[in-house]
Amino acid sequence: MLPRTGTAGARLSRSNLVKRAFLVALGLLVLAYDRPVPAASPGKLELKDGDRVVLIGDTFIERDQKHGYLETVLTLRNPGKRIVFRNLGWSGDSVFGDARSGFGTRADGFKQLKDHVLALKPTVIIAGYGMTDSFSGAAGFDAFVRGLETLLGVFDETKARIVLLSPLGHENLGKPLPNPAQHIRDLERYSAAIAEAAKKRGIPFLDLLHHEGLWNYSPEKGAQHPPLTDNGIHLTPAGSWTVGSLLASELQGDPNSPWLVELKADGTLDRAEGTKVSQVQASSQGLRFELKDASLPAPPPPPGTRASDLGFEKSRTLKIVGLPSGRYNLKIDGKPVLKAYAETLRNLTLRQGPEFEQVEHLRTVINAKNLLYFHRWRPQNETYLFGFRKHEQGQNAREIPLFDPLIEEKEKEVISLSVPVAHVYELVRESEVGK
Repeated sequence: MLPRTGTAGARLSRSNLVKRAFLVALGLLVLAYDRPVPAASPGKLELKDGDRVVLIGDTFIERDQKHGYLETVLTLRNPGKRIVFRNLGWSGDSVFGDARSGFGTRADGFKQLKDHVLALKPTVIIAGYGMTDSFSGAAGFDAFVRGLETLLGVFDETKARIVLLSPLGHENLGKPLPNPAQHIRDLERYSAAIAEAAKKRGIPFLDLLHHEGLWNYSPEKGAQHPPLTDNGIHLTPAGSWTVGSLLASELQGDPNSPWLVELKADGTLDRAEGTKVSQVQASSQGLRFELKDASLPAPPPPPGTRASDLGFEKSRTLKIVGLPSGRYNLKIDGKPVLKAYAETLRNLTLRQGPEFEQVEHLRTVINAKNLLYFHRWRPQNETYLFGFRKHEQGQNAREIPLFDPLIEEKEKEVISLSVPVAHVYELVRESEVGK
């Protein structure tokens, strides 16, 4: 058939061209969502004195209340600052607030999410969604994109600095658990949509899904390291430490230089990094000196954590040269910490001591504070206090604000524990103390 000519034919040809161009553009848009969007450059988040940080999302965020590593590391990076952290995570939650709906509708759940966020007047919001949503696969993707946009609209109302997180990866732990290959493809697509939303708004997006070394556990290849999850998607304590440390580094950059002290046996100070050395005294028995750190060490990793592989564990190295041969007791504030020979003390890595104890105490207090706040905003008998059965026990709702002073006391303790204090180090030769 010959091509049409004349004005009508020209109009038809132009119409076909426009239609084809539209279909090509639509196809490219679909492909863009099907492929992972490259992660935005890690956003550096400066936390200021007086900031109110809201952590919100699904299971990963809620479970940080139990382990506390992310909040602890961020607190350690900002010693002495009054920064309020509020965890609004809810296991199994979606961008629609589904898990928060209780006996109500999806709209009720989203309203609860919105009301809690706005009531806290956050200056910083760290949001981790997408894992629960991703199980809807391709069928739920378009709705997720719309829901994410609506959720970000709520965040925009607060004028807070916003950081978006990708969902975690899905580890392949082997049988009897299912093969996660299809779910991983869905996670890629949903993560790409979150990255695109962050790019559109010019806000930081932190990609936990593609971070090198996180999710490469393989039962077929033989485990080079323990998995980070207990079922493929829920973090173990070691996984929580790893991801929390990673997030803190991505948000606020690498911490200060490693802790290092180099002393001679005669008391000469050769070098000090990350701590201030004072009151050095040398004797025939050994050395005595005082140290006050610039910042506390990171929380010690739980057993099974790949700290050295991922580079999150910063070394604390004590180097004492010129000591007479023999074995020495290292005491800190008069408390025995370890025993080591003079040769070992020339390059000793410290992994214990009062600084580490202070950090663990800090994490314990943070977790206790978060538990108190959990009972404040999610009381176990919520249905009786605020729901459809409040006619039975609603009078007890007046007790809920009594959690506030308890939370404030814990927060004061958190600020105090985040600040390093001076400690007295003593090296005493065993033969000089009758050992």
